[in-house]
Amino acid sequence: MAEEDENTAIPLTKDTKEVRQSLGGAVSDPKWYVAAVRRNREEICRKQLHESGIEAYVACQKETHVYRNRHQREITRIVIPGIVFIHVNENQRLQVLKDNPHIQFFLTNKAAQSNSYGRHPFAVIPDAQMDTLRFMLYHAEAPVSFTADPLHLGDHIRIIRGQLAGLEGAVTRDANSTHIVVTIDLLGSAMVTISPDDIEKIA
Repeated sequence: MAEEDENTAIPLTKDTKEVRQSLGGAVSDPKWYVAAVRRNREEICRKQLHESGIEAYVACQKETHVYRNRHQREITRIVIPGIVFIHVNENQRLQVLKDNPHIQFFLTNKAAQSNSYGRHPFAVIPDAQMDTLRFMLYHAEAPVSFTADPLHLGDHIRIIRGQLAGLEGAVTRDANSTHIVVTIDLLGSAMVTISPDDIEKIA
């Protein structure tokens, strides 16, 4: 498999637990931490982590760009610039921060209670939310956008047809289309446009 495809090759389904276990080996209790990296260094950082045996993910989506001369080219668009998700335990997190020059810091959860030193815990994204984000970006045919603010929307729905079949999330509607929104705790919401014919409401 080409190196450029490794970031998006895993999420064929929403459940990648067995894949993670095979990649994690003897690593105990790994979690998805959120690393802030230098802009335009996301893929370089991910590749370096991959080469050292660390699972990392850049939220990106492949798109077809059409130029004025009608020439088409497939490009990879980073949906959350400046962020790399890293699946490690606490000891590995400290070592990664020390060894990788592209990582500036790890995000903290400001909403959580601070410790006796006044420090907030590091932000951790639940496995289920990471699986959903990766599934959405890998299979969505329309561009996925990301807002830094969590969105409070209406009906809870499930997509029943197409590449995103099985994906669940909140939904909002405008005059001509439907948007499905998946909230990623601590970061915001990913959103993609879908056909109203491809969804069903969940009670």
